[in-house]
Amino acid sequence: MGIFNLKKEKILTSAILAVSLTGIFYFGYRAVRGHGKNDQQNPFAYDIQSYAESGADLVHYSEVGHIPIDLPKVSGIAVGPDDRIYVSGNGSVLVFDNDGTPRSSFKSSGPIRCLAIDKNHDLYLGMGDHVEVYDQKGIRQAGWESLGEKAIITSIAVSAKSVFVADAGNKIVWKFDKSGLNLQRIGDKNETKDIPGFIIPSPYFDVAIDADGFLWVANTGRHSLENYTVDGNFRTSWGEFGMEIQGFSGCCNPSHFTLLVDGSFVTSEKGLPRIKIYNRLGNLVSVVAPTEQFLEGTVGLDLAVDSTQKIYVLDPLQKRVRIFAKKKS
Repeated sequence: MGIFNLKKEKILTSAILAVSLTGIFYFGYRAVRGHGKNDQQNPFAYDIQSYAESGADLVHYSEVGHIPIDLPKVSGIAVGPDDRIYVSGNGSVLVFDNDGTPRSSFKSSGPIRCLAIDKNHDLYLGMGDHVEVYDQKGIRQAGWESLGEKAIITSIAVSAKSVFVADAGNKIVWKFDKSGLNLQRIGDKNETKDIPGFIIPSPYFDVAIDADGFLWVANTGRHSLENYTVDGNFRTSWGEFGMEIQGFSGCCNPSHFTLLVDGSFVTSEKGLPRIKIYNRLGNLVSVVAPTEQFLEGTVGLDLAVDSTQKIYVLDPLQKRVRIFAKKKS
């Protein structure tokens, strides 16, 4: 029996439980934040304060700085091969040195949802239903084909030869070559090949390439990270639903993730906003930022890492890039 069949019952149970808890979670979260005079009189109010505070003993990072972002709306972050920071929002890309010094900016042809940078400093921008390519001077090089009316491009990962595009609307990862030729769909449900299929309840659907050249995808409705070859063959997965600090909470998490140089995963969540680190086997090893460090209603905590392993967190509600570094022992 394959991995998919072995995990099917657990996965479906987790997904159903996650959806069932969504309403409870929402009202409980408002209760602990002090919304409504009658909340304390409600015998059915669900107190999640203990979950919001869990993991305090695992916080091994501290916030060492931030970069204010002067845009009406921010949407994506990436760190280039020279450790410069690229932030997208509305129809602009802002470029900073890693100390926060502004370097340059440029306009795109429309609103940007996500971005990625390759080793040649080319920028790949997710523009809703299609990808556009810009050089490091902000000059548009190409506009790729539309992925259809349902397309919602939420993440892009770039390897030496290929570009992987996460499409939350069509619930699929598309593989392109560098010229923009659409080569393949990755992630269609296929029990024969142990591919579980993506469950994407909201427009959060992230992808990344690890140091060994394998593709990782956040299957948010299953609360898992899945590993594929670049040709779309399913290899393994890890992750589980849970309000406790080791799990992924809500209807659809992790909302974003990135990779450290040792292959560890940095993840972010919405609902209970928090940032954590898991090792290569999917075991929780550290908390970067617990829930209490974010404003209520924070979602879309995109992540990036530089060559020194500092973690950059795009905080859309506060319109800033927050910089975290490991505490000195």
